[in-house]
This record gives sequence, C-alpha cells and structure tokens, in this order.
Amino acid sequence: MATWWSEAFVARLASPDSGVRLSSDPDPVSGLTIGAGSITAQVHGSGREPYDVWIDLPVFSPAEWARAEQAIAADTDCYERILDGDLPPELEDLFMRCDLSLLPAVRDLAMDCSCPDWAVPCRHVAAVLHMLANALGTDPFDVLTWRGRTRPRLLQHLHALRKTTPAELRAVPEPATAEPRPIPDPARAERPLAGCLDDFWLDGPVEVHRLSEPRHRPADHALDLLGPPDLVIRGRDLAALLRPAYQAFRAR
Repeated sequence: MATWWSEAFVARLASPDSGVRLSSDPDPVSGLTIGAGSITAQVHGSGREPYDVWIDLPVFSPAEWARAEQAIAADTDCYERILDGDLPPELEDLFMRCDLSLLPAVRDLAMDCSCPDWAVPCRHVAAVLHMLANALGTDPFDVLTWRGRTRPRLLQHLHALRKTTPAELRAVPEPATAEPRPIPDPARAERPLAGCLDDFWLDGPVEVHRLSEPRHRPADHALDLLGPPDLVIRGRDLAALLRPAYQAFRAR
C-alpha cells in the first residue's frame, strides 16, 4: 500500500546519485526485521541458499530525540494525529526544523550482502529496500523504530511532556546555538557495559516488525529474536555493534 512515507522513501532511493536501481520484479525477500539502527532480511536469488542482507542506519542520540519530541509535543495537531495512530507527512518538516531527517538518504546507510557481487548496493540490497518501502506503506511508524525510538517509547515521552502547560514547553533551539536537556531515559543512558548485562535485553518495551519468518536462519538470528536492546554505545545500537561478531563466528 503506497503512502506518503513509502513514496517519499522511494523518491530518496531513486535520486540520480544514489546508485540504487529498484526493479519492478525484485528477488523474493523473507524475514525482514526492522530494529533500532538495523534492518536484516534474506533474499532468495540465484544461489541455492538465500543471501543475508544488512542495512544499518545511525540512530538519533538521546539529545536529538529530546529536541524532536519537544517540537512534537508543542505542535498540538501533530501530537494528536500521532496519538490517533497516524504519522503525518508534516512530521518530516518538523524534524528538519530540528536539523534532523527521519527518512535517510542512501549515503546515510551502511549496506552489506553475503552474495559474491562487488556492487554496492547489489540487487539483493535493492530488493530489501524495495520491500522496506512497502513496509513503510503498511506501518510508517517503522521509520521511527529504525531511527531508534519505538512507538510506545515515543508516546511515553510525549505524554510526559504534554503534562506541562504549552507555555512551559521550551521552544526548539537552533542546533548551532543551544542544546536542549535530554529527557531522562535510563534505558538509553550511557552506562558501562558491565553494568548493563543483567537488564539491557529486558528494560522497556521493544518492537520487532516481522513480515515473514526466514527460511534459513543466519548465525545472528538470536539478536533479532531478542529484539532491540534500546541501548546505545557511541551513537550505535548495541545489536548493530554485536552483529559483525556473530557473522565472524559463523564464517569460522
């Protein structure tokens, strides 16, 4: 189902300098999983086994999310539409006024595929991007999950901000001159990894959007089953940082 979000994402992919060629008949994709900062899927191409595809995107920092959430909470129409389960197109303009962009350009993505093709992106990555555009047409809130904020967590923060009066909501500052105080969020606070071992997979609600189950499970499938830990280390989602290690063990 085409929506503004899916069409806008396809338009970003179709830019002349993107290098992405979306086919009208892409290879079959299974096991598409959308998590904070990382998308994984399997593509059934010409080989006997499906190819594993990874597409990583830096998540927004807690300070960047705090800035965006303050802007959303201050916009009554946008806030109410999100509360009703609608992700309005105007949200992208609101993020851009915060010097952020929900929809990434191809240059923002780190893409990899287990196929032998040297092209980046290869046809299998392009097939996953095509399916991702369809997923955003079904549930555009997936773009928030990809940027590091699940819908329940976003609503939790917006509710907390709306408890204040509109006059108490601080105006969104210019990024070059001021940095807002992040909303307290212990789950995303930077803690030593040794202090997170008991709870980082369990703290807070998580969403993992699955369009279908993979036929062949890669070595890092456990990361997808556990869901995004909602823990950021140097601006990267922990699962995205762990994934190369799982892949390296599989290659041994």
